[in-house]
Amino acid sequence: MELEYWKEVTETLKKYLHLMYTPVGIKWVRTEEELMSIPKVRIHEKHYAPCVVVGQALQFGWTVACKPENVHNNYCRGVNGMFKRDEKWYTGEVFQGVWYGNSEAARAHHAGLDCIPPEYIAMVCSPIDSGRIDPDVIALYLSSSQAFMLLAGYQYEEYERLQFTFSGESTCSDSWCKTFLTRKPALALPCFADRKFSGIGEWEVRLTIAPENLPRILDGLKKMHKNGLRHPIAPSSLTTDTVEGLPPSYLKY
Repeated sequence: MELEYWKEVTETLKKYLHLMYTPVGIKWVRTEEELMSIPKVRIHEKHYAPCVVVGQALQFGWTVACKPENVHNNYCRGVNGMFKRDEKWYTGEVFQGVWYGNSEAARAHHAGLDCIPPEYIAMVCSPIDSGRIDPDVIALYLSSSQAFMLLAGYQYEEYERLQFTFSGESTCSDSWCKTFLTRKPALALPCFADRKFSGIGEWEVRLTIAPENLPRILDGLKKMHKNGLRHPIAPSSLTTDTVEGLPPSYLKY
């Protein structure tokens, strides 16, 4: 996509949702040549988990890579497509005695995760309005009301009931991994590591979308705005007659 397209998308999302942050594009890269062709990409020497790199793109505006050597263990590498998950990985031993009280629970957690196929040498994150990558997935950090409005925009012309997952610690699986695999929106509660290492606010949720769904979402937001369904949602008093805040169609039946 052209840079102007991404700038227009960003401006439209900020107009209708009043975003605090520019959405972040995430791209999985197969070769060093492809990685080095990305303009102004930062390649770290320190250990930064994938969620931290997303946070750096979100809050600093960086275009930044996460390679296997940047990730502290094979667990995170395996979820994010940079390690072939083996028998030891599936034991879940890294979580036993931490998030789970027995080996059966830890093993079940790992077995249930949505993971990126182990075909990549890096995960690259960049604000979408930089135009530096053609993202596989877009991540947004939102309030619950912003997330609600965006998902309602997605449903506006083509309704489908959306279902989300909670895998426990590993929100990357419930968000960008799930969207990568299904091409559907995914809404997730940022996990302990997100809050501790990635600078994610206590009030924020993570929503991931496939880029090909942006026209559908933006069209829905525009039409809802015309209907008077706007963000921020103007609250009524707890003592206000509910009828005063409803559209006429709500009162027909």
